[in-house]
Amino acid sequence: MATNKMNQRGQITIFIILALIIIVILAMLFLVFKAPEPEVIDEDNPQAFIESCTKQAVEEALEVLMPSGGDIIPKGSIMYNDLERTYLCYNANYYSPCINQRPLLIEHIENEITSYIEPRVANCFNILESKLENRYTIESGEMQIQTKLSSGLISINIDKHFKMSRAEIVRNFENFKVSIPHPLYELSKVALEIVNLEARFCNFDILGYMIFYPKYDMDKFRTGDSNIIYTINDRATNEEFMFAIRSCALPPGF
Repeated sequence: MATNKMNQRGQITIFIILALIIIVILAMLFLVFKAPEPEVIDEDNPQAFIESCTKQAVEEALEVLMPSGGDIIPKGSIMYNDLERTYLCYNANYYSPCINQRPLLIEHIENEITSYIEPRVANCFNILESKLENRYTIESGEMQIQTKLSSGLISINIDKHFKMSRAEIVRNFENFKVSIPHPLYELSKVALEIVNLEARFCNFDILGYMIFYPKYDMDKFRTGDSNIIYTINDRATNEEFMFAIRSCALPPGF
Protein backbone atom coordinates (compact mmCIF):
# COMPACT_ATOMS: atom_id res chain seq x y z
CA MET A 1 0.00 0.00 0.00
CA ALA A 2 2.78 2.39 0.91
CA THR A 3 4.46 1.61 -2.39
CA ASN A 4 1.25 2.37 -4.31
CA LYS A 5 0.85 5.67 -2.51
CA MET A 6 4.44 6.60 -3.32
CA ASN A 7 3.87 5.70 -6.97
CA GLN A 8 0.70 7.80 -7.04
CA ARG A 9 2.51 10.76 -5.47
CA GLY A 10 5.35 10.35 -7.98
CA GLN A 11 2.90 10.32 -10.88
CA ILE A 12 1.15 13.42 -9.53
CA THR A 13 4.50 15.16 -9.18
CA ILE A 14 5.39 14.29 -12.77
CA PHE A 15 2.02 15.59 -14.01
CA ILE A 16 2.52 18.84 -12.10
CA ILE A 17 6.01 19.28 -13.58
CA LEU A 18 4.73 18.54 -17.09
CA ALA A 19 1.87 21.02 -16.61
CA LEU A 20 4.32 23.71 -15.49
CA ILE A 21 6.56 23.03 -18.49
CA ILE A 22 3.57 23.32 -20.85
CA ILE A 23 2.50 26.59 -19.23
CA VAL A 24 6.01 28.02 -19.56
CA ILE A 25 6.22 26.94 -23.22
CA LEU A 26 2.84 28.48 -24.02
CA ALA A 27 3.81 31.71 -22.27
CA MET A 28 7.03 31.89 -24.29
CA LEU A 29 5.19 31.23 -27.54
CA PHE A 30 2.69 33.95 -26.67
CA LEU A 31 5.48 36.47 -26.10
CA VAL A 32 7.29 35.51 -29.29
CA PHE A 33 4.29 35.48 -31.59
CA LYS A 34 2.28 38.22 -29.97
CA ALA A 35 1.04 40.59 -32.66
CA PRO A 36 2.66 44.05 -32.50
CA GLU A 37 0.48 46.66 -30.93
CA PRO A 38 -0.54 49.47 -33.28
CA GLU A 39 1.29 52.73 -32.72
CA VAL A 40 -0.95 55.34 -31.16
CA ILE A 41 -0.12 58.88 -32.20
CA ASP A 42 -0.88 61.52 -29.60
CA GLU A 43 -1.73 64.73 -31.43
CA ASP A 44 -0.90 66.61 -28.24
CA ASN A 45 2.71 65.65 -28.97
CA PRO A 46 3.50 67.38 -32.29
CA GLN A 47 7.04 66.01 -32.43
CA ALA A 48 5.84 62.39 -32.29
CA PHE A 49 3.04 63.01 -34.78
CA ILE A 50 5.26 64.78 -37.33
CA GLU A 51 8.03 62.21 -36.87
CA SER A 52 5.69 59.32 -37.67
CA CYS A 53 4.12 61.12 -40.62
CA THR A 54 7.52 62.18 -42.04
CA LYS A 55 8.94 58.67 -41.72
CA GLN A 56 6.10 57.36 -43.83
CA ALA A 57 6.82 59.97 -46.52
CA VAL A 58 10.54 59.10 -46.53
CA GLU A 59 9.78 55.38 -46.83
CA GLU A 60 7.60 56.13 -49.86
CA ALA A 61 10.45 58.12 -51.42
CA LEU A 62 12.90 55.27 -50.83
CA GLU A 63 10.59 52.76 -52.48
CA VAL A 64 10.74 54.89 -55.64
CA LEU A 65 14.38 56.00 -55.78
CA MET A 66 16.21 52.90 -54.51
CA PRO A 67 15.45 50.74 -57.57
CA SER A 68 15.80 53.65 -60.00
CA GLY A 69 19.35 54.79 -59.24
CA GLY A 70 18.51 57.67 -56.94
CA ASP A 71 15.90 59.49 -59.04
CA ILE A 72 12.28 60.00 -58.07
CA ILE A 73 11.54 60.63 -61.75
CA PRO A 74 14.35 58.96 -63.73
CA LYS A 75 16.17 61.21 -66.18
CA GLY A 76 18.37 59.44 -68.70
CA SER A 77 17.41 55.85 -68.02
CA ILE A 78 16.75 52.39 -69.43
CA MET A 79 13.71 50.20 -68.89
CA TYR A 80 14.62 46.97 -67.08
CA ASN A 81 12.11 44.59 -65.47
CA ASP A 82 9.32 47.12 -66.00
CA LEU A 83 11.12 49.90 -64.12
CA GLU A 84 13.24 52.83 -65.28
CA ARG A 85 16.88 52.50 -64.14
CA THR A 86 18.86 55.74 -64.24
CA TYR A 87 22.26 55.78 -65.95
CA LEU A 88 24.78 56.86 -63.33
CA CYS A 89 27.52 56.56 -65.97
CA TYR A 90 26.86 56.82 -69.71
CA ASN A 91 28.45 57.19 -73.13
CA ALA A 92 26.42 56.74 -76.30
CA ASN A 93 29.54 56.09 -78.41
CA TYR A 94 31.09 52.68 -78.95
CA TYR A 95 34.43 51.76 -77.33
CA SER A 96 34.43 54.92 -75.16
CA PRO A 97 34.39 54.85 -71.34
CA CYS A 98 31.28 56.22 -69.70
CA ILE A 99 30.98 59.68 -68.20
CA ASN A 100 29.78 60.06 -64.61
CA GLN A 101 26.24 61.48 -64.74
CA ARG A 102 25.89 61.94 -60.97
CA PRO A 103 29.28 63.03 -59.54
CA LEU A 104 27.38 64.42 -56.52
CA LEU A 105 25.16 61.38 -56.12
CA ILE A 106 24.67 61.63 -52.35
CA GLU A 107 23.72 65.31 -52.53
CA HIS A 108 21.43 64.54 -55.45
CA ILE A 109 19.62 61.85 -53.47
CA GLU A 110 19.25 64.18 -50.49
CA ASN A 111 17.60 66.77 -52.74
CA GLU A 112 15.34 64.14 -54.31
CA ILE A 113 14.10 63.00 -50.90
CA THR A 114 13.52 66.60 -49.80
CA SER A 115 11.55 67.44 -52.95
CA TYR A 116 9.40 64.34 -52.56
CA ILE A 117 8.56 64.67 -48.88
CA GLU A 118 8.13 68.46 -48.70
CA PRO A 119 4.46 68.61 -49.82
CA ARG A 120 3.69 65.48 -47.81
CA VAL A 121 5.21 66.88 -44.62
CA ALA A 122 3.27 70.10 -45.20
CA ASN A 123 0.15 67.96 -45.32
CA CYS A 124 1.23 66.28 -42.06
CA PHE A 125 1.14 69.70 -40.39
CA ASN A 126 -2.26 70.42 -41.92
CA ILE A 127 -3.60 67.18 -40.45
CA LEU A 128 -2.06 68.01 -37.07
CA GLU A 129 -3.59 71.46 -37.07
CA SER A 130 -7.04 70.08 -37.93
CA LYS A 131 -6.79 67.70 -34.97
CA LEU A 132 -5.83 70.48 -32.58
CA GLU A 133 -7.80 73.51 -33.77
CA ASN A 134 -10.92 72.69 -31.72
CA ARG A 135 -8.93 72.72 -28.49
CA TYR A 136 -5.99 75.04 -29.18
CA THR A 137 -5.20 78.27 -30.95
CA ILE A 138 -2.62 77.37 -33.59
CA GLU A 139 0.06 79.61 -35.07
CA SER A 140 2.10 78.06 -37.88
CA GLY A 141 4.99 79.57 -39.86
CA GLU A 142 6.85 78.80 -43.08
CA MET A 143 8.60 75.45 -43.41
CA GLN A 144 12.07 74.51 -44.56
CA ILE A 145 13.27 70.90 -44.87
CA GLN A 146 16.80 69.55 -45.11
CA THR A 147 17.71 65.91 -45.74
CA LYS A 148 21.12 64.57 -44.71
CA LEU A 149 22.54 61.13 -45.42
CA SER A 150 25.18 59.77 -43.07
CA SER A 151 26.50 56.38 -42.08
CA GLY A 152 23.50 54.15 -41.38
CA LEU A 153 21.12 57.09 -41.04
CA ILE A 154 18.76 59.38 -42.94
CA SER A 155 18.21 62.61 -41.00
CA ILE A 156 15.38 65.02 -41.74
CA ASN A 157 15.50 68.48 -40.20
CA ILE A 158 12.28 70.50 -40.37
CA ASP A 159 12.50 74.19 -39.47
CA LYS A 160 9.02 75.51 -38.77
CA HIS A 161 7.45 77.69 -36.12
CA PHE A 162 4.50 75.90 -34.56
CA LYS A 163 2.65 77.32 -31.55
CA MET A 164 -0.32 75.83 -29.73
CA SER A 165 -1.98 77.74 -26.92
CA ARG A 166 -5.02 77.42 -24.68
CA ALA A 167 -5.70 79.59 -21.64
CA GLU A 168 -2.38 79.61 -19.76
CA ILE A 169 -0.96 76.66 -21.71
CA VAL A 170 1.49 77.73 -24.41
CA ARG A 171 3.77 75.36 -26.31
CA ASN A 172 6.26 76.56 -28.90
CA PHE A 173 8.12 74.41 -31.43
CA GLU A 174 10.74 75.69 -33.85
CA ASN A 175 12.46 72.54 -35.03
CA PHE A 176 11.42 68.97 -35.74
CA LYS A 177 14.09 66.29 -36.20
CA VAL A 178 13.49 62.84 -37.68
CA SER A 179 16.14 60.09 -37.81
CA ILE A 180 15.62 56.90 -39.83
CA PRO A 181 18.12 54.00 -39.73
CA HIS A 182 18.98 53.08 -43.33
CA PRO A 183 22.09 52.02 -45.34
CA LEU A 184 21.42 54.40 -48.26
CA TYR A 185 24.58 56.43 -47.57
CA GLU A 186 26.82 53.35 -47.76
CA LEU A 187 25.01 51.97 -50.81
CA SER A 188 25.43 55.30 -52.59
CA LYS A 189 29.16 55.34 -51.84
CA VAL A 190 29.54 51.84 -53.28
CA ALA A 191 27.63 52.96 -56.38
CA LEU A 192 30.07 55.86 -56.78
CA GLU A 193 33.02 53.45 -56.52
CA ILE A 194 31.53 51.33 -59.29
CA VAL A 195 30.91 54.39 -61.47
CA ASN A 196 34.45 55.73 -61.01
CA LEU A 197 36.05 52.41 -61.97
CA GLU A 198 33.73 51.91 -64.93
CA ALA A 199 34.60 55.42 -66.11
CA ARG A 200 38.34 54.67 -65.89
CA PHE A 201 38.64 51.00 -66.80
CA CYS A 202 35.27 50.05 -68.32
CA ASN A 203 34.91 47.36 -65.68
CA PHE A 204 34.15 46.65 -62.04
CA ASP A 205 34.96 43.33 -60.37
CA ILE A 206 31.96 42.55 -58.17
CA LEU A 207 33.37 39.19 -57.00
CA GLY A 208 36.59 40.74 -55.75
CA TYR A 209 34.66 43.54 -54.04
CA MET A 210 32.34 41.11 -52.26
CA ILE A 211 35.35 39.14 -50.97
CA PHE A 212 36.75 42.28 -49.32
CA TYR A 213 33.32 43.61 -48.31
CA PRO A 214 31.11 40.59 -47.52
CA LYS A 215 28.39 42.85 -46.08
CA TYR A 216 27.29 43.46 -49.68
CA ASP A 217 25.75 41.14 -52.22
CA MET A 218 26.11 42.36 -55.81
CA ASP A 219 24.72 41.51 -59.20
CA LYS A 220 25.97 42.71 -62.58
CA PHE A 221 23.65 41.98 -65.49
CA ARG A 222 24.65 42.87 -69.04
CA THR A 223 21.72 43.41 -71.36
CA GLY A 224 21.79 42.64 -75.07
CA ASP A 225 22.22 46.31 -75.96
CA SER A 226 25.53 46.88 -74.11
CA ASN A 227 23.94 48.21 -70.93
CA ILE A 228 24.85 46.96 -67.47
CA ILE A 229 22.38 46.84 -64.60
CA TYR A 230 24.09 46.88 -61.20
CA THR A 231 22.33 45.77 -58.02
CA ILE A 232 23.91 46.41 -54.60
CA ASN A 233 22.30 44.61 -51.68
CA ASP A 234 23.01 45.31 -48.02
CA ARG A 235 22.89 41.83 -46.49
CA ALA A 236 22.01 43.04 -42.98
CA THR A 237 18.91 44.97 -44.03
CA ASN A 238 18.22 43.45 -47.47
CA GLU A 239 17.93 46.98 -48.88
CA GLU A 240 18.85 47.21 -52.58
CA PHE A 241 20.13 50.03 -54.76
CA MET A 242 19.96 49.60 -58.55
CA PHE A 243 21.28 51.66 -61.46
CA ALA A 244 22.43 51.39 -65.09
CA ILE A 245 25.75 51.98 -66.86
CA ARG A 246 26.75 52.11 -70.54
CA SER A 247 30.52 52.07 -70.87
CA CYS A 248 32.93 50.92 -73.63
CA ALA A 249 29.97 49.48 -75.53
CA LEU A 250 30.73 47.23 -78.48
CA PRO A 251 28.85 47.52 -81.78
CA PRO A 252 26.45 44.73 -82.75
CA GLY A 253 28.23 41.61 -83.94
CA PHE A 254 31.20 41.81 -81.53
